[in-house]
Amino acid sequence: MKKVRIGIIGCGGIANGAHIRQLSEVKEAEIVALCDIDEAKLKNTAEKVGVDEAHRFENYKDLIACPDVDAVEICTPNYLHVPMAIEAVKAGKPFNCEKPLALDFCQASELKNALEKRNVPNMMCFSYRFYPAVRYAKYILSKGLIGKIISVNVEYLKSSALWEGRRLEWRFIKEYAGTGVLGDLGVHLIDMASFLVGDFQEICANVGTVVKERQKIGNDEWGKVETDDYCNFLATIGDGVSANFAITRCALGNANTIKYDIFGTEGVISFNLNDPSVLGVCIGEIDRMSESLHFVKVPDKFKISQEQMFTNLVLGKECEYLPTVDDGLACQKILDAAVLSASEKRFVTV
Repeated sequence: MKKVRIGIIGCGGIANGAHIRQLSEVKEAEIVALCDIDEAKLKNTAEKVGVDEAHRFENYKDLIACPDVDAVEICTPNYLHVPMAIEAVKAGKPFNCEKPLALDFCQASELKNALEKRNVPNMMCFSYRFYPAVRYAKYILSKGLIGKIISVNVEYLKSSALWEGRRLEWRFIKEYAGTGVLGDLGVHLIDMASFLVGDFQEICANVGTVVKERQKIGNDEWGKVETDDYCNFLATIGDGVSANFAITRCALGNANTIKYDIFGTEGVISFNLNDPSVLGVCIGEIDRMSESLHFVKVPDKFKISQEQMFTNLVLGKECEYLPTVDDGLACQKILDAAVLSASEKRFVTV
């Protein structure tokens, strides 16, 4: 069986923690090339994966141009996503891009323009779309089983801003990240809401920074944290659905908690992605009489990994619910609206 030969740009935490691990479980794919400007990270990751020295690159353009690479994974800081993806488009190579798509909608539009000139298969890493509970929720909603959706309540809780000794890495610098928790974590919730409920109509956001300064990487100097540690916002989605979002990286006791409740006139679905194999439901006459959730195991047919989906895309197979650059662009528009809302203290139409 001929495998899809994948090159990964960026050998940091997201590449090692998610992409490489999942790709090792995809029988139709193999990692053949790696790129990073940090020689130590590149060497360590390459030795772990088994990539030879000839396929270790410090310049991402060299990896994309490599004739042994069929498709590209972009696992770098936010400001690099668009230029790297454009280079993949120019080379005619499918790409899978980490989120958020860009620093702002203007930058994201540059990639959209490039794809209009030469469309190549593309995917966004809206990872939680691939969780079985989310895909099962999509199925239930598509059947209209909870009636007309009334409201949505969402939380994303992490404690990562309060890790002892955490330095002023790129996520805390606006030039490299664009936004903080809003774009890093909130974009997942925004995409899921769009995916499950409908398009955003308007938004009103409040953001703040808890840890104001951090020690710089590589020296004893301290620098200002320029991005948000928390973001709370109200939104109107779809056909007048009221939504409430709470996102923070200052929630002690939470490593990575995502809670979603979708309330309808005929029922509710609820999930906590600490256990994505189950879905809370209260649907139908019997459930409504008891006025309590019960939990159902998600059928196996709703299980698929992000990297299996990307491999399927490259192979030309059917990819239901695949997030693309268009979804990334839509999310970027909402992120920009949230930033404007927070700065001007008002509702902003998306």
